[in-house]
Formats: sequence, structure tokens, C-alpha cells
Amino acid sequence: MATNDFISNLHNEVLARIISDLPAIEAIRTTILSKRWKDLWRYASRLDFDPKGVRKLYGDDVDDPREEISRVVKNIENVLLSHKRNLISCRIVHLLSSCRNGDLEKWIKYLTSEKKVQELAFRCDDFQQEFYRRSHSGRGLNLPSGIFSCETLQSLEFTHYSIRSDSPFHHCHNLKTLKLYHCAISTETLEAIVSSCDLLEYLSVCYSPFRLKQVRIFSQTVKTVELGSLRSQGIYLSTQSLGVLVLHSMKFQAKNLVIHAPNLRVFTATRKPITKNSDNITKIAEILEYCTHLLTPVNYKANDPMEDLNLFMNLRELTIDLDLNDRREMLILCIVLQRCLSLHQLEINIEESRSEIEEATRDYSSVNNRLPYPETKLWEKRGLCDCITFTLKQVSIKGFKGKDGEMEFPRHLITKGAKLKRIEIWCNHDCSREGGEATLGLLSLPRSSIDVSILLKPPPQFDGSFGRWVSTLN
Repeated sequence: MATNDFISNLHNEVLARIISDLPAIEAIRTTILSKRWKDLWRYASRLDFDPKGVRKLYGDDVDDPREEISRVVKNIENVLLSHKRNLISCRIVHLLSSCRNGDLEKWIKYLTSEKKVQELAFRCDDFQQEFYRRSHSGRGLNLPSGIFSCETLQSLEFTHYSIRSDSPFHHCHNLKTLKLYHCAISTETLEAIVSSCDLLEYLSVCYSPFRLKQVRIFSQTVKTVELGSLRSQGIYLSTQSLGVLVLHSMKFQAKNLVIHAPNLRVFTATRKPITKNSDNITKIAEILEYCTHLLTPVNYKANDPMEDLNLFMNLRELTIDLDLNDRREMLILCIVLQRCLSLHQLEINIEESRSEIEEATRDYSSVNNRLPYPETKLWEKRGLCDCITFTLKQVSIKGFKGKDGEMEFPRHLITKGAKLKRIEIWCNHDCSREGGEATLGLLSLPRSSIDVSILLKPPPQFDGSFGRWVSTLN
């Protein structure tokens, strides 16, 4: 019985688009399929040169993987010369030697001038972490001034480089996205690069191997800033256009956080992924304290015009790590929500800030003295937050254990959130039977919103309903 060959009926342009999603090595291998496929890869709109694909091709039969990897890198130029159309994107993973012998510079010049590439990504990797050992010996990214001033180039990504000068980014007037991962870079160089990119909209700086004195970003065009796993003395952001700010696992003095972003719509501050050194990472509660000016003296007058009295006024989405069992952190959350006037979406990842013994022995007198009511009545007595009453539509709480302190907040949301559409509560794997049953009790509470759906989720590793999971707990 004959079968329809759908692939053969596709136009060459469609096939070339499909090939574009393959690693370059595999795309070139399609030439053996038939005469029609012989030249299709030459019209792919994207090329991804990842030498690790050699291991996939040769497996354990490769006597020296580095020789095969080196061979693939050396053939990159031939492949580019054989390719016949302009490129939307190109990604090249290469060895450290490609920086020293000038290959990296040649690739960039050819891709920007001849291929009119729009998106470029480079990763310096010798598969044995050699970069980190040699970067201390003075080997950095040495490129000519203005090499990225291509009219078509809109996105640039670097991983594992030492960037010591902003000169390659001079006259970079069309770049909109810049991502720097595992790059050694100074405060002054980063600030100068941002200044050189007139139309920059997205900036991501993550996992720098060295300590940054400061992170300073002053721009009238940047809309999204992502900072992750950086060590710094302080962070200073001033941009009228900033709409999204993401802080992941940052280590800095929270008192040196200054943000002027009146149009901020999305704010994410987390300490994940949690590592064995996560105790050194700045706590999200501390960041929120300074963002809300909770630690500012009553008679304080700002000398810095960058200081924004209410960073959260126009916020639509908020994602934070907080301990809902910690009384101080709950108070901070309450004050943050009172300052959010337009919040639509809230996600809280519960991160226990101390052990049970520390919690039981902690002195809360300083907190309790400021509260004219029992701390367990915090949400009931503090008064309604406008965002909970009028704007909040979706809430997600992860790491839930059903403890007394945690229960107060979702109870308040369910009974007071008049506009809520959806509440998701994801329980932690070490939740007790008592905690699971208490969480189930949330379903019986009277709901302020007739449209709200309350979804209770067991840990991801459990395959079954929430009720069934609770029945398995001790």
C-alpha cells in the first residue's frame, strides 16, 4: 500500500527553514539523503556550530575528541563561504586558540559584512575549563574598535570571555540585545558598553567569575535588565524605559541598591538555583526592605535624585522568594503589596530563612512592639491592600507546607481577593499530613471572587491528585 511522502511535497524554502533548526553539523549531513537535499543546507537561515556535536557523531570511537573538535572549528570558515544566503542568526562554540589566532575576528567580520547577520552568539570553551585558568594570564577578548557596528546586527551574546574594553562596541547603534554570561568585565567597561549602544533594549549579565565593584546602568532605552549570580558592592539603575527587572542569586549590600524606574512593570527577585553557598546570597527580604524604604529614617531627605519613592506603583507582575513563616518577612510582603497599585500577577517561592530551632528561639520583641495586635492577625488587622481588592488576578505559591504562618496569606487572598481568577498552591515534598489536610481546608473557605479557581498541587514527583497525595503522608 502506497503512503504519502509529505516531506517530498514541501517547497525547498520550507525544508531549508526546517534544516535551520538543526546544528550545522547535522544540517550538512542531510546532503547524503538525495540530490534534492544536496544544497538545501546552503540556504538555511540559521547556523549553529557546536563542536560538541562531534561526540554525538563519533561517540566512543574518537581517540582524541579534541582533535575532532579542532577539525570542526577549522572548517567553520569553509562552511560559511559555501553558504549562499544571508543569516538571521549564527552561533559558534570554539576553542581558546580561535581568539589567539584571529579566527574569531575573521568570523565576526565576515558574518556582519557578507552575511548581514542579525543575531550572533559566541562561546569560548575548551571542554576542560581552560578558560578560567588562562584568563588570569592576560588573555582577553581583543577585537578592533567598532567591529559590531553592523547595520543589521541586533542581538549579541558572549559566554566565557574577558571583556576589557568597550571599543569593539563603539558606534553600535542598532544593537538591541546584549547577553554576557560568565564574562569577566569591569564596572567602567560595562557602563561604557551600555552607553555606546544607543538602541539597547535587553541587557543580561550573569555568572561573572570576578567581583564587580558596582553595577551601574544608565540608559533611556533599556527595557529589560537581567542580573544573575553577580558579586558587587552595589547596584545603581536609572532608566525611564525599564519595564522588566530580574535579579537572580545576587550577592551585594542591599543598602547600596538604588533603582529609578518609574515605568517598571515586572520585578523578579529570587535566590534560585539554591546552592551550597546560597547563605552568602543577599536575601530577597533585605532587597524589598530597601526598595520600599522601610529602613529609611522618618526625617530622611534624599540627596540622590535617582531614589524612587515607590518602585512598585505601576508593577503588574511580581515574583519573589520569601519565608511566609517568618513574621518580619510577612510584614515586608504586606507593605510591598500596599505599594502595588496595579498588580495583576504574584508568585511567591517559599524559602525557609531559618531552622525550626532558630525560629523557636528568635527574639521577635522588636517586631511585636511595632504591632498593636498578635502577629498571627497581621493580614486581618493591617487593612486591605488595594491590589488584592481591585487588581490581583493570579497568585502562585510554591514550596507550601501548610504551616500556621503560611496559611494566613492564602486565607486572606481567598476571602478578600475580589478580582482573583486563579490561585495555585504547590506543596513541598516534606509537607506533613497535618499540613496537607490544612491546605485542603482552603477549598472550604468563602470566596470573595465568584470566578476564582483554587488549584492545589502535590510535589511534581507525585503522579496523582492532591487528595490522594495527602492520604499518603505520615
